[in-house]
Amino acid sequence: MSNGSLLNGYTVVTCEDCGFCFADEIPDQAVLDAYYENMSKYEHQESKGRDSHDDCARFQHVCSIIQPFLRDPTSRILEIGCANGGLLALLIQHGFTDLLGVDPSPASASVARKLHNIRVLTATLSNMPLAGQLFDFIILAGVLEHVRDLDPVVIRLRNLLAPLGQLYISVPDASRYAAGEDAPFQEFSIEHINFFGPKSLENLFHARGFTLQYYAQELMRVGHRTSTSVIHTIFQKATPAASQPVLVRDEATALGLAAYIEASQQVDAQIQEIMKTLATSRQPIIVWGTGAHTLRLLATSRLKDAVITAFVDSNPIYQSKGLNGIRIIAPSDLRGRTEPILISSRAYQEDIARQVRDDLKLPNRLIRLYQLDILREELL
Repeated sequence: MSNGSLLNGYTVVTCEDCGFCFADEIPDQAVLDAYYENMSKYEHQESKGRDSHDDCARFQHVCSIIQPFLRDPTSRILEIGCANGGLLALLIQHGFTDLLGVDPSPASASVARKLHNIRVLTATLSNMPLAGQLFDFIILAGVLEHVRDLDPVVIRLRNLLAPLGQLYISVPDASRYAAGEDAPFQEFSIEHINFFGPKSLENLFHARGFTLQYYAQELMRVGHRTSTSVIHTIFQKATPAASQPVLVRDEATALGLAAYIEASQQVDAQIQEIMKTLATSRQPIIVWGTGAHTLRLLATSRLKDAVITAFVDSNPIYQSKGLNGIRIIAPSDLRGRTEPILISSRAYQEDIARQVRDDLKLPNRLIRLYQLDILREELL
């Protein structure tokens, strides 16, 4: 994507000593920080900042996990990567009064203030202006999988916690990716550069002075008939240990990733055939979606050889940019165009279809890649 790509790909490697799996050959943390500041997709500008039904359900679930550990309504609570402040707003409804958010996106900070009257600092984990402040509880939901420099981050979190303060950490569970339901290889989003299993996440925090207070693995819904495996944990800041804790090698995650790759290849083979048909037909098409799903298909399938007249994305940040030299337009710009629309998303496939039919009132033929509730329309 013009003026916005993070990287073209990476190599996933496994540490021979501890079994932690992570992306190699990636840019410095400063490059990642700039990307999340300028190219955020989490403020939901297309819905005026309001969170989806699935996001609201996720906030309710996270709130139910952390509430038993938040007995004092005056506890100082910090959420890092708070997006539009939906979880913090829910905590306010439950009676908590001292909350602060941090997010790299200026738009998210503005939406959080406007919708929920929550103070959100525009900053990254690397440059949070919180020197001298201590918090009783810190929340990082879906953050650490995006962070390159984990060691200084965990040390910074420890320094921000009051004595016996606690952290809620949730990350995708790479040891159980194959149990989820999503597009093939979708968990290898270019934004996800750490692949935690329960043991590697526990090792990261045990080695830096934390003890595990709570742990759960589950499947979490992220879209229509779409789910991902998640690890929920709560760690407590411990007093300095007399000896270095014993780390337990993560044996599960590399095996889990291999199983996920094999399962993805089976589903992807069908999609590759569809892309081949589109390319050889030479019929002009519009592609709706410019995220990881589309980027992967452009790199690994015949989609790049298809006659694509435009890309569509609801995120205003992406509009007017180019992808493979082709302009990205807003959904409203589709009016008057007759090309079939390829929906390049699984999680939002039916949402996009409803938007085309019900909101935009467009008759364009829709090309679905996934048979969810509605059979895919004929390609030719």
